[in-house]
Amino acid sequence: MGKHRGKKPTRGGNRQPQSRDDKQNDWNAFVGSDKSNAAFEEYYKAQDIMPEAEWEPFMESLRKELPVTFRVTGSRAHAETINDIIKNTYVPNMQDVEFEGQKYDPPSQLSWYPGQLAWQVDAPKRVVRKTEPFKNFQRFLVGETEVGNLSRQEAVSMIPPLFLDAQPHHACLDMCAAPGSKTAQIIEALNPHHTASTGLLIANDSDYKRTHMLVHQTGRMPSRGLIVTNFDASLFPSIKLKGGKQLQFDRILADVPCSGDGTLRKNLEIWNKWGAADGNSLHSLQLRILERAMNMLKPGGRLVYSTCSFNPSEDEAVIAAALNAKPGRFHIVDVSSELPELKRRPGKSAWKVGSQPAAKDRQLVWYDTFEDYREAVKKGEEKENDRGKGLPKSLWPPANAGELNLDRCMRLLPHDQNTGGFFVCVLEKKGDSTEIAKEASSSSLKRPATSPSPAAESKRAREKSPAPELSATETPTETTPSATPAAQPTTKKEKRDLTFKEDPLSYVDPEHAEVKSIIARFKFKESFQRDNLMVRNEYGDPLRTIYMTNDIVKEIIQNNDYTRLRIVSAGVKCFARQDSSQRTEIRCKWRTPMDGILEVLPHVGEGVVISATLEELRVLLEDHYPPIDSFKDGEWKDTMQSRDMGCEIIRFVAGKLAGGELALPMYLPVWKAKMSLSLMIDKREKSILSLRTFGEDICKPPPPQKDFGKKPEGAVDPVPVTEGQGDAGVALAAEVAEGDDAAEKTEESAMNA
Repeated sequence: MGKHRGKKPTRGGNRQPQSRDDKQNDWNAFVGSDKSNAAFEEYYKAQDIMPEAEWEPFMESLRKELPVTFRVTGSRAHAETINDIIKNTYVPNMQDVEFEGQKYDPPSQLSWYPGQLAWQVDAPKRVVRKTEPFKNFQRFLVGETEVGNLSRQEAVSMIPPLFLDAQPHHACLDMCAAPGSKTAQIIEALNPHHTASTGLLIANDSDYKRTHMLVHQTGRMPSRGLIVTNFDASLFPSIKLKGGKQLQFDRILADVPCSGDGTLRKNLEIWNKWGAADGNSLHSLQLRILERAMNMLKPGGRLVYSTCSFNPSEDEAVIAAALNAKPGRFHIVDVSSELPELKRRPGKSAWKVGSQPAAKDRQLVWYDTFEDYREAVKKGEEKENDRGKGLPKSLWPPANAGELNLDRCMRLLPHDQNTGGFFVCVLEKKGDSTEIAKEASSSSLKRPATSPSPAAESKRAREKSPAPELSATETPTETTPSATPAAQPTTKKEKRDLTFKEDPLSYVDPEHAEVKSIIARFKFKESFQRDNLMVRNEYGDPLRTIYMTNDIVKEIIQNNDYTRLRIVSAGVKCFARQDSSQRTEIRCKWRTPMDGILEVLPHVGEGVVISATLEELRVLLEDHYPPIDSFKDGEWKDTMQSRDMGCEIIRFVAGKLAGGELALPMYLPVWKAKMSLSLMIDKREKSILSLRTFGEDICKPPPPQKDFGKKPEGAVDPVPVTEGQGDAGVALAAEVAEGDDAAEKTEESAMNA
């Protein structure tokens, strides 16, 4: 949902979010609040966002705890299987659950979500953690979230990507992407059933630290067509393609920073801090982001603008101003027939602009027109910022508001379907493609005439990336396409962004000896895109990690300097170097990380994937380096003894065995040493896998650091020191289990439970 702002660099500011205590496996609640704000009630009653008779149900709903919601990853081939497990295994066990004399209903499906793949849990957190049926279900949610089969996400946060209608061949941009729940939905749309996609998704966020959170989140749903960038969305640069062409997007999601009063049900501190200035101060930033998105959209393309705010200043006022800035170029799409079960309110063509100039009493002052406001400024009743600017004229309804079809916008109210608050508008671009491309180039970084208020400038400074701003007349430049995959020289006119510290991106020569060893090890078919293997160094040397991208990502990387585009990540991590020694007996020193195992599977040759059962999985979990002799005699043991040292891809078949149960087949990497094996996933992921499969943590503690030299000959550490703990996608496992990620607790997650 739209990201709301606070005083600290991270979205959500100095608010104290609910957080999970890893040791206690519990939840900590927000500090108390009386859940009332007179100015809030006065402001929204005046805005007439609902009939007066609904006001009490609206306020009552805002004061209630937000339900836990999650969705099944629809692009996975076994989505229906996961859904059936929930319906047939867990829901029946949660019938008539009683706690402290009250009965609670089991999880229910969200009727409006496509395929009914989204679920809601109305039981409060204390019920979830203290009743056995709900505790078992919560354990299931954690495990399936870890492996990417589920995403825990607030219900209204799921809506914008659905209206985006992304298709596998589309070029998409998520302008304010972190923490990543909507980004994951777009990836799912681009990669149905995890098929090879020709599409592109650029996921951008202005906060550098949050882009790394975004990389982690998308690691659970990897895509060769993904690029993560770090830019102020309002200054997102033009992207060059080969032949001097400029990239235009088929789909853009502008889920902009906002005041966040639609999140009152989970961010309780907003009750005490809400003020009319919150929305007014963000209006100009929101408008700049939307106008930049309009410039980059392809004719016929779709743009979705959204916030988690009820406020017309951040919603209809922004849409109206953007439409009038480009008359005849865009129209609001009527999506009333889409998602028919979703209850929504039409947008407004008239609204009021309020201010709270007196900080002490916080009394609202209303201004019917912009001229009335300017008169108050002259009289000293309102203050401007140090640049002589106050509230922009675009906050007020334009004279043609009734002609803009603002009623086609959507406002989601919490009492309609027990959700958070939200605003969504779907825009479509019209016009000749040549004319539009010229417009995008000439106005790519042009600022709007209006300047934001002091508060907006402050928020904007926190919103933008660490890089220096480009001037109003400076246009993004391109690099000269390299003669060789590794070299990426820049033109004389282009200056590299020296503040950007990420390593360079370059492509590996497919004839490189390391690439050949990988191809030989996994017997890759011709379908394997060996020309699209990328590394993070200037020379194209495969040192520690090899990524795989699709063709459009490769074209972008080879025609744009990575610092000017501030590329944090691209493609999928497909291979990680496991052994850095000079042992010649290991012919291929590379393994397949969990992030990319599904990417390589379709291309491996016959006999590469080895089948195993839960008996073998149990042994691999119980011991870090189980000797091959410790496994039961049979085909599995014989096969492993006959293999060369190196990485193996193991398919653990579904079924019940060895005191465990696996509902679906699972693919995991295993390193075969001379006399032993090791499961190549992070220790936390092992514990979660054990709990999910065997109902208990059967994993032994890792051997002390001083004993590492005593491990079996040829054995290697499950997670190499050089690679960190990102391979299994569990670096933020506790936060992921809690919600979408750590930032979701202040941004989007309704499931801090």
